[in-house]
Amino acid sequence: MNTQGTEKTYENLSADEEFTDNSETSLDTKDNIYMVLNTGKSQHTGREWSILRALVVVFGLLCVLLLTSIIVLLTKRTGDTTTMLPTNGGQNMQDQKFCFPKHTDTSYVEITPDYKDPLTHVTLCMRYKTKYSRKQQSLFSLATYSHHNAFLLFIERTGKFSLSVNDKEIYTDVVSPPDQWNSVCASWSVCGEAYLWLNEKKFYLGKISTGRNIRTEPIVLIGQDQDTYGNNFDIAQCFVGEVSDIYLWGHEGPTALVTEFMRMKPSQNHDNVVISWRALNYTLSAHVLVMSSTTVCNDQS
Repeated sequence: MNTQGTEKTYENLSADEEFTDNSETSLDTKDNIYMVLNTGKSQHTGREWSILRALVVVFGLLCVLLLTSIIVLLTKRTGDTTTMLPTNGGQNMQDQKFCFPKHTDTSYVEITPDYKDPLTHVTLCMRYKTKYSRKQQSLFSLATYSHHNAFLLFIERTGKFSLSVNDKEIYTDVVSPPDQWNSVCASWSVCGEAYLWLNEKKFYLGKISTGRNIRTEPIVLIGQDQDTYGNNFDIAQCFVGEVSDIYLWGHEGPTALVTEFMRMKPSQNHDNVVISWRALNYTLSAHVLVMSSTTVCNDQS
């Protein structure tokens, strides 16, 4: 028996086994390192994806908020002008009217106009309804310290309109129709040109009070004619009926203003409007009522 060979074989086998164990240990070590590296990479990538998802969500919310703001802004700009709110602290009188139910020398509406410099151009527009065809009635009376008829729109006993500017008067052949809502406008400029519109028909009245402006510190009354500054009313000249949509502008371009008014879309340029129905500063006296435009104003005379 060759013991030497056997020993050599055993030695070789031991060496092979040792080699095999070392190889397995080396492979296990590599696998562990690979797993560690992969695990670290996976955790890092997960954090990046979490941050990215959060950024996407935040960006999406910002886009939604921006889009909502743009829609709201466009809606306000393109919406119906009747939604506009007063800018001078006055009351929005949309869909309302003044009711003057009876003959009296104490019932009127006093309106506070918004202007500081003397007026060189005036355009008045308003709507009214009265059952009387032949009765003196004051529709709009603006008085100053120096002129109690600084700007007066009046219905004469004949049923026809007259216009007064700085106590100078023009009589017209334009008749006020009874028992219906009427849209009336009157304009004047410092050059003296005066016009009247009634239910979209235009009438040239001639020249009046040329070269003289309408002064400041006015008192404006609806329903009574001021025979003195803010006082001295005549019951025979009171207005009986309904009034709404009162506007007064203090600049040029009356035709465009009147056209818009007659189309039920009056100009809301608050830089030039002196009296606005949608921003009205007013006080009531005696029997005048404020009511919905759909409510019946009963004549109590």
